[in-house]
Amino acid sequence: MTTSLEKPPNYDLEIEQPENGYRYNQDPFLLTQFINRHYDQWRDHLNGESLDLGTGVGILPLLLARDLATVSFTGIEIQSDLAALATANVKRNQLCDRIEIITADYRDLSEKSGFAGRFKAVVCNPPYYPAAGGRLNHCPQKRLARHELAGDLENLARAAAFFLADRGLFILIFPAERLTELITHLKAVKLEPKHLQFIHPKHSDRAGMLLLAARKNGASGIIIENPLMI
Repeated sequence: MTTSLEKPPNYDLEIEQPENGYRYNQDPFLLTQFINRHYDQWRDHLNGESLDLGTGVGILPLLLARDLATVSFTGIEIQSDLAALATANVKRNQLCDRIEIITADYRDLSEKSGFAGRFKAVVCNPPYYPAAGGRLNHCPQKRLARHELAGDLENLARAAAFFLADRGLFILIFPAERLTELITHLKAVKLEPKHLQFIHPKHSDRAGMLLLAARKNGASGIIIENPLMI
């Protein structure tokens, strides 16, 4: 696998990723900014252990570890080649004391008692499309990253609820058009949506993506924030 070494703007990081396989985009940066904007409000839910479901090359915990000095991270990645890059990236950026990478299917770990209720926050940049939703990419890395081939939205919500401590936060970025489906699955496992922000492409009145934070066993009531224009 041919790789390239990237230096994300405004971050003291070097991140190795596939040159022709799945590469991170702007989404982890948007999710990181969303979390940073609410840090003072969510401080009690972020200080401690956090979990990244589907960490890829580790981009999200790497970004967050640079910004949130009191948080440690575990990243779970099902694809062993990406998990190996994530492990190398953690070592390269001298964050082994803050970030652990596990090569596993999160659905398997969600059956192990040692992970139950362990994390104060779960973050995620999940696949956006159902398994039968559109044409599958010929690249195996991109197929698994973009389509729900290794767990659907119901599996994701159930796993997040399992991993979270009581009152913990599940924070993710997701397509706006799947909002109703997302909220249905979250509420089914007592993850109550609390903060919602839509992301609009510039010069468009139609949201393309959303940022959402849901609290485990939280009270009903949601704050819908001003849209983010990008």
